[in-house]
Amino acid sequence: MRRFVIGRGRNFLNRSHQQNLLSSSSSHCQSRFLSSTSVIDSPSSSSMAPTSSPAITVDSLNPKVLKCEYAVRGEIVSIAQRLQQELQTNPGSHSFDEILYCNIGNPQSLGQQPITFFREVLALCDHPSILDRSETQGLFSADSIERAWQILDQIPGRATGAYSHSQGIKGLRDTIAAGIEARDGFPADPNDIFLTDGASPAVHMMMQLLIRSENDGILCPIPQYPLYSASIALHGGTLVPYYLDEATGWGLETSEVKKQLEAAKAKGITVRALVVINPGNPTGQVLAEENQRAIVEFCKKEGLVLLADEVYQENVYVPEKKFHSFKKVSRSMGYGEKDISLVSFQSVSKGYYGECGKRGGYMEVTGFSAEVREQIYKVASVNLCSNISGQILASLVMSPPKTLEDAFNSLEGITCNKAEGAMYLFPRIQLPEKAIKAAEAEKTVPDAFYCRRLLNATGIVLVPGSGFGQVSDRSPALGILGAPYCLKRTRFQRL
Repeated sequence: MRRFVIGRGRNFLNRSHQQNLLSSSSSHCQSRFLSSTSVIDSPSSSSMAPTSSPAITVDSLNPKVLKCEYAVRGEIVSIAQRLQQELQTNPGSHSFDEILYCNIGNPQSLGQQPITFFREVLALCDHPSILDRSETQGLFSADSIERAWQILDQIPGRATGAYSHSQGIKGLRDTIAAGIEARDGFPADPNDIFLTDGASPAVHMMMQLLIRSENDGILCPIPQYPLYSASIALHGGTLVPYYLDEATGWGLETSEVKKQLEAAKAKGITVRALVVINPGNPTGQVLAEENQRAIVEFCKKEGLVLLADEVYQENVYVPEKKFHSFKKVSRSMGYGEKDISLVSFQSVSKGYYGECGKRGGYMEVTGFSAEVREQIYKVASVNLCSNISGQILASLVMSPPKTLEDAFNSLEGITCNKAEGAMYLFPRIQLPEKAIKAAEAEKTVPDAFYCRRLLNATGIVLVPGSGFGQVSDRSPALGILGAPYCLKRTRFQRL
């Protein structure tokens, strides 16, 4: 696809030169033609009936709307939509046969397939009557069926078509908070979670709360995702830019942020918040933890709300970089609720899931007084609630199916290290002394004894761990879904 897009670009450059040679003469002829016909065909002013003024004109619109621009859905996209319509009604009318929308992160429009588990759970939750049908067991995975029951039990009346609590369904917020806690290693409160229709409404909500007039400013990175400039304009505030350094990999220097903050203050602007997009959009950089610490320290010192756009947290591609949430960083610095005001945004549209059209997301709001939180809730309640499918997806994203090592570690007597590559795991099984002696009585090693007993009892085929040359206190490798995906040797430990 990359070569295809680049090839189209080259063809466009070649054609544009030829078109420019013709443009001046054709436009001259066209203007003469239009000029002559307008004189002939124009009715006299006396024959025209008087018309009333329109009820609304562009000039009479809210000036904040006129000031707002959103580049990723702007003029170029409007032209693309027109061209797409022309291709549908008149195939072959252009030198290309389809429009490729590379203007926005919309993975499934470019062929990315949805996660089966997510879609199965959504389908079962939306049509719960099929959960009791025998054929459902053959159509849906056991994990999906179990998770659907868990979610439906959290929804009043098991009705996904009903309004929910304005912050989102409590049980789903519990799941999300648990996922945040597992990710960060610090407690998360479900009452701090506001489920929204994607991250964008959450950003708008915070801008609406923070901006009082054009004298209020929001520090934003440049380049920035146009959502921020657009929302600041719509709510009547002032964007205070700080510039990322392309030469240093789009580095964020607090000295640059400080300079822009002081310049804004000199103009009489009260800066309310600092926006940080990590990983970066559209720049793609991942902030180093040390850099994040400096940003947290800066916000604390200057009394700024830290607005952390973290919707690309799953999209880190280089091994030397790792995503750290700003909440984790601030808590690891010893800062709590009373030290820094932090709002973290997450979405189901990005990551490995790319469920843009389902419109699910949330913000985690920490470090605000009870009185301020009441106002946040009031603004959320004006929209009643976010859509339920998006709420369910947000909970699934923060609590996906457990990996095999998680499943092993949840079993009594079994431990397993996390897999980092290949297709294998290496669990340790703790056998009781009685089982070890039974193996010795049959003159066989414990892992082979275990494999035979498990096969006869369950039909599960294992490979004895002794076949891998492991030390004597280790045991079998499990075959999962046949030979291609297996669990390497486990260890026995005497109890």
